[in-house]
Amino acid sequence: MSIPSDLREVSSLYHFTRWQRWTKLILPGIFPYLLTGMVTASGGAWNASVMAEYAVVKKQTLQTIGLGAQISSATDAGRFPIILLATILISLMVVTMNRLVWRRLYRLAETRYKLEG
Repeated sequence: MSIPSDLREVSSLYHFTRWQRWTKLILPGIFPYLLTGMVTASGGAWNASVMAEYAVVKKQTLQTIGLGAQISSATDAGRFPIILLATILISLMVVTMNRLVWRRLYRLAETRYKLEG
């Protein structure tokens, strides 16, 4: 739906192969939307990792090794310095990922894969 009908028609008139249609029309046309979905999924994955690494079930603690488990166990134990340190660390990781990966991909989407004039 995000690909203008005139571009779809041109690909048909020039007899694009299936591969050409995907690489020259469909993927560039959906790239900004695909990127937004990947960023959203990445944020959800960070939240899920924090929740999945530490759980209390029937008074039994199930825990793995990870930053999410450290945050959750420190919260249960009331160890505020550990909570602060782990939260700062995970924030730095998210900001670094945003700066090094997502920002560059968004810039690419805005410059190279922009359909409107």
